Amino acid sequence: MEKTSNFSWIFDTITNHTLDIIAIIDQNRRVRFTTPLFFEMFGVKPEDLQKLDIFDRVHPDDRDWLMGRHRRVIATGKKSSSEYRVIDKDGEIRHLECKTTPIPDTEDNLTVVAIRDITDRKKMENELQQRKNRYEVLQKSLKSFSQDLSTVMKVTDLEERLLKEVKTVITGSEPEMIILNQKTKSRFPELEPSLPLGKIEQVGKNIVIKIGERKGSPYILLLNGSSIYETMDSIWLETLVCYTVMVFENLNVIENLMNQLEEALQSNETPQWVLRLLFNLQEQQRQNLSSDLHDTVLQEQIDLYRRLEALLNRNEIDEGIKIQLKGIEQGLLDTIHQIRMTCNELRPPLLRELGLERALENLFEYTQVSSTFKIAFHSENTGGLSLNEELTIGIYRIVQELLNNAAKHSKAAMLNFKISKQDTLRLEYSDDGVGFDATKLSPSFNNMGLSSMRQRVQSLNGDIEFYSQQNHGLRVLIDFPIIGF
Repeated sequence: MEKTSNFSWIFDTITNHTLDIIAIIDQNRRVRFTTPLFFEMFGVKPEDLQKLDIFDRVHPDDRDWLMGRHRRVIATGKKSSSEYRVIDKDGEIRHLECKTTPIPDTEDNLTVVAIRDITDRKKMENELQQRKNRYEVLQKSLKSFSQDLSTVMKVTDLEERLLKEVKTVITGSEPEMIILNQKTKSRFPELEPSLPLGKIEQVGKNIVIKIGERKGSPYILLLNGSSIYETMDSIWLETLVCYTVMVFENLNVIENLMNQLEEALQSNETPQWVLRLLFNLQEQQRQNLSSDLHDTVLQEQIDLYRRLEALLNRNEIDEGIKIQLKGIEQGLLDTIHQIRMTCNELRPPLLRELGLERALENLFEYTQVSSTFKIAFHSENTGGLSLNEELTIGIYRIVQELLNNAAKHSKAAMLNFKISKQDTLRLEYSDDGVGFDATKLSPSFNNMGLSSMRQRVQSLNGDIEFYSQQNHGLRVLIDFPIIGF
């Protein structure tokens, strides 16, 4: 008797203090027994259990499949687990996790149901899913916006695209771009030109962000302040603004450059930055062409040469045919040599690896082999001199132009080159050729390639002077500033 009393005390303790609802349900869906939490959740009295169909408390959208699950548990005798929704005594939706276990050999096919309230967990899961979905929306927005910016060429287009993105992504933001000037200042007296660039600021009921300045007027993005309340949205907006600020600044730079270019065209002068850009693009194209020739045409010619060489070593080929094939072989060798020389001219060998002086020595040696003139080259006080790639290739191209000019026009027997370091880096050239009347040269002259040479010197911020008379040769002095290179 005492043992039974102990078990009754343990059962009562579990029944009254368990955090789960434990119920016994019969095949007619009537509650035979349940723990107190059931009455607390659904507001049912113990005397009303016999009249209660437990599935009446299940959410209508989940009721049919849950009743079907109950029938299957009874039919199969196998336990089952599921999640579903119910309506509690206050009319609120709760999420429950249910584990149903059939009791074998009972008259009314009783089942034990353990029910746990997982509403808080579901809310957390739903919130996490919503945040994940929101994050994906914001990421997709940034990707699309950044891609579209590559096609934006005007500030008005940038403004339109920015307002469209903010309005689409941030509900109720009511975005507006304000160009702060005398006219708009009266409408927005709280806005200040000194706002920090690209920073989110709260001014009154509005969020304001300075995008940039154009023609002395600040461009300010204005939003409804209550529309941004999530940290994730603030980070998105900061990133979006960062993209916009960079493009805004770039458009300003492009506009200023276009204005400079227009002024230069009207005055028939080419700005230094334009020349520098053109020569750099030219060098890039030469490097690309050299790589293409080396990696495709040259390799194909070498392959043909090797196959022809292997064919000539076969004994069954007639001697007459071999003689003809040897002529073709020599022609291939000449073509391979010419392609290699073209590649070397397009991208000078050793220029990067060994420096300007060694590259010039190789150029002079190669040029003198096929020329009627002699070349003397001297350097002075250039030990330890370090030049950047742009100046190095620029001087190399100028020397090439002087050599080409001498070969085509000078009729000289002797060419002299000298590089020296003084306050500037000086390149000196002289020859004993036919010369020309230097007094007739003008900034727009275009004879003998000297115009291109002058433009290249100008692009490198250097100075060039030509000294020549008829039948008294040519002397060229070029000075480059060392600072900045």
